Amino acid sequence: MPEPRRTPVPLRTPQEMSNGERLVRAILERRAVRLIYQGLPREIEPHMVGLHEAGEPILVAYRTGGYSHSGELPGCRTFITTEIERVEESDAPFPRARSDFTDQFYSMLEIFAKV
Repeated sequence: MPEPRRTPVPLRTPQEMSNGERLVRAILERRAVRLIYQGLPREIEPHMVGLHEAGEPILVAYRTGGYSHSGELPGCRTFITTEIERVEESDAPFPRARSDFTDQFYSMLEIFAKV
């Protein structure tokens, strides 16, 4: 039986990527990210992105800068990815997951990428 013909998937340019794709790539490459969330700029080290048990796609990240309504900095935070307005990858790498990060505290149905 002949093998099915496979069409190569063209690579997407960074401009064509969705915010979710940019976050996954940043996690895999361990790159810091600047984003706009709930109208405020944030600087983060993305640690995990996946589907939460509530059905929302969630980003877990260590916030290193920017603004938030709570004002607390630094620390691990969760972000609903559909509420992220813009994602810009930085050239700044981060070497490993922060010591206070663990995926056990987040009820994920599926994990798309994790440090």
